Amino acid sequence: MAAKGRKVPGRPETPEEWIRHCQDGYTLIINQLQARLPAIAELASSIERAIGHRSQVNMYCSWPEQQGFDQHHDDHEVFILQIEGTKRWVVSEETYKYPLDKYNNVSDDTGEPKGPPYIETELHPGDVLYIPRGHWHYAVAGDEPSLHLTLGVTCRTGVYWLKWLADELMDEEEWRRNLPPVVGGDTTQLADHVRGLMGRLAALADDDELVKAYVSHHLTTQDSRHREISLPSQSGFQPLSTSSDTRLRKVHFNPVKVDYDADSEQHRILFGAKKITLDGAPAELIENILRRESFTLGEAVGWAPEFDPAEDIAPLLRLLVEQGLLLEEHPPSG
Repeated sequence: MAAKGRKVPGRPETPEEWIRHCQDGYTLIINQLQARLPAIAELASSIERAIGHRSQVNMYCSWPEQQGFDQHHDDHEVFILQIEGTKRWVVSEETYKYPLDKYNNVSDDTGEPKGPPYIETELHPGDVLYIPRGHWHYAVAGDEPSLHLTLGVTCRTGVYWLKWLADELMDEEEWRRNLPPVVGGDTTQLADHVRGLMGRLAALADDDELVKAYVSHHLTTQDSRHREISLPSQSGFQPLSTSSDTRLRKVHFNPVKVDYDADSEQHRILFGAKKITLDGAPAELIENILRRESFTLGEAVGWAPEFDPAEDIAPLLRLLVEQGLLLEEHPPSG
């Protein structure tokens, strides 16, 4: 619940409290709508696949002539989709380019735009309005209840890449060492050490493998959907059925990237933040089970005829099920 200049005292618990707050003019907000409605989930995921950035959908229901928020800006790109009623939007230029979080705690971000608005428009059902990150805006509902969806797109930045790089460098002893102490105000050793670290950082510019590693990370962690869960097969308490008609399918929404090292005969599977290494698995088997939408255990056995179905194939598939890359499909009961 939100209203301009006001906060809801406590959390509404009963239907009567919710209705009373709506009658008092508070905008009703439901966040993360893509986690609640399949149609919205597909919309958000389709947009993510098209533009390569994470998205989230929130719903706003405002009452006639009411304003939910004071003038503000967001730290992500915003697309407004008007569903019902009308809403008047006022948008002004940014005062601080590319904010990383709300208001960024910088002096240039004054809390209000410096010039007049460049957009003043009323949205009707079916209209879409794009508001760039950092641009000031507010909205007022028309003379009837208004319902709109906000698609927020969070784009990764150079700072995100630097944080990823810092995590990668933790494996190297030099980056885990203590910095030299400053004794008696003498900063010479500290300054020299920092220069050395900057030189090591500059040398990474020629490391193409590091670039490839980040690209793989970027591609496999861009989807905002939570991983699919299938119980009891993912719990690890029961073996995967070895029946030839046992059917498995790829998880939806979450991208998977596979690299193959011919020298070590290893497949490296990147899935979200996970890294799975498979030794000696047949290339045809791995390619098929991760490329096809669904397959049976019998088909998997046919892709690796030299491997034992019960001793080799089923344990491999069970591992991929438990790790969340595959889901076991159960036929409808009755």
